[in-house]
Amino acid sequence: MKSRLSPVSITLASVLCGLLLGCGGVDPADDQPGAGGDGSGGAPSVALPEGPLLPWAVGNSWTYRVTKDGVEALKTTTIGDLEEVGGDGPNADVMAYHVTTAKGTDQKDHTESWQGPSSDEPERIVRYREQSFDASSGKLELEEYWDPPRPHIDGTAEHTAPGASWLEDYEETKLPVGLSKSTHAARELWTVVSNDETVEVPAGTFEHAIHFRKVAGSTKEYWYLRGVGKLKETGSQTEELTEYELEDAP
Repeated sequence: MKSRLSPVSITLASVLCGLLLGCGGVDPADDQPGAGGDGSGGAPSVALPEGPLLPWAVGNSWTYRVTKDGVEALKTTTIGDLEEVGGDGPNADVMAYHVTTAKGTDQKDHTESWQGPSSDEPERIVRYREQSFDASSGKLELEEYWDPPRPHIDGTAEHTAPGASWLEDYEETKLPVGLSKSTHAARELWTVVSNDETVEVPAGTFEHAIHFRKVAGSTKEYWYLRGVGKLKETGSQTEELTEYELEDAP
C-alpha cells in the first residue's frame, strides 16, 4: 500500500511534536517564563525529521521538474524489484534494486540502473550499474559500471553532520554501443554545507533539509530530507520535487 505524503503535514508535525511532550501533552517546564522543553531555560525544542535520508523500498517513486537551458520536463524515478546486477562488471552477482528513471511522456529517454543500500551500511545508497537509452529511438546507447560502487547518497551520521567533508574514489567503466570500452579513475569531494535549511519546491516547503555539495570536475548541490528523499538538485540542470509516493512503514 502506498501513501502520498504531504510536506505540510511533515513540517506541522515537527513543530507540534516539539511543543507537545511526546506529541501527547504539554511539558510543565514550558509553563515557566523563558523555559525550554528540556527545562534548561532555552527555547522550546523542535523535533527533527526522522527516517532514512533516501527511503528505499520497492514502489517508492519521486517526480521532479527538470529545467535545463530554459526548457522544462518531468522526470520520475521508481524503485523496482530486487535482482542480480548483471552485466560484465565486478558486481554482476550482487543483488540490488532495479531502478527506472524516465523523462517525458513516451519514456524513451530513460535510464535503467541497479542500486541499493550498501552491504555494510544501509544508510549509504550506492550505484552498481546503469544503462542509458536514446531519447529518440529508445535504444540502448551507453552502459556503465563502477568499482567500488559509486555513491548515490550517504545518510550516515558521520556524513550528514554540519561541515563534514570526505572523498569518494572509484573506477568508472563506460561501454558506449558500437565504440570501445574505457575505464578511468574518478573522485568526488562531498561536503555538508548545512543540515538545517528550508527548501521550497513545487511539492511544498520543507524544513530541516540537509544541503550537500559534490565536486567532481563540475559542482552539484543537493538538498535531502529524512523520510522523504531528494528535494532539489542544481548544477548543469535544476531538479525540483513535484510529488512523491512512499510505501507505508510496517
